[in-house]
Amino acid sequence: MPDGVLFPDSGPPFWFFLLGAGPLLLLGAVWVFVGAILVMKGDDVDKPNRVAQLYGYTVCLIALIVSLVSLSSILGAVFERANPLQSEGGFGTVLTSFESYKATYRREQQMFDRGGATRPDTASDVTLRQRYDALVANQISSTRYRTSKALTTSVMFLLIALGLFVAHWRWVRRINGTGQAAA
Repeated sequence: MPDGVLFPDSGPPFWFFLLGAGPLLLLGAVWVFVGAILVMKGDDVDKPNRVAQLYGYTVCLIALIVSLVSLSSILGAVFERANPLQSEGGFGTVLTSFESYKATYRREQQMFDRGGATRPDTASDVTLRQRYDALVANQISSTRYRTSKALTTSVMFLLIALGLFVAHWRWVRRINGTGQAAA
């Protein structure tokens, strides 16, 4: 019986997901533990509410992380938009220039014909140029759509994260009493 027939490979093993989720679970456990300690400790009239501070600072930290991820995505989309023919690496024909396209097109045809007799390439340069132009237009169009989508969602996440950060930072400062002196 061939490998993978009885138990087909269904993706990465479970421990692989635990490596990624482990630090998040640990951070969540620490947050719950610290919050429980602060709730059990009680709140004096003179001391600010520690649970509210913990919540406020946590939201600020998460908003900061989301902002950094959004900025990274925005930069990636800007670079992809600036160079749409180089945005997708990988296999297939290269579209950076017509000469590169011809070379990789012929190489690709030879790879597909390796099982049978190799047939000569009868496509003229005019036909290859038309195919190249169509593929370039398609690549530019795909890259524009993909980068527009990425820019829109990343900018929206960035604005929401910045709004949450500013609102919660001001709120925490007001709870601490330091916002009254600055305001």
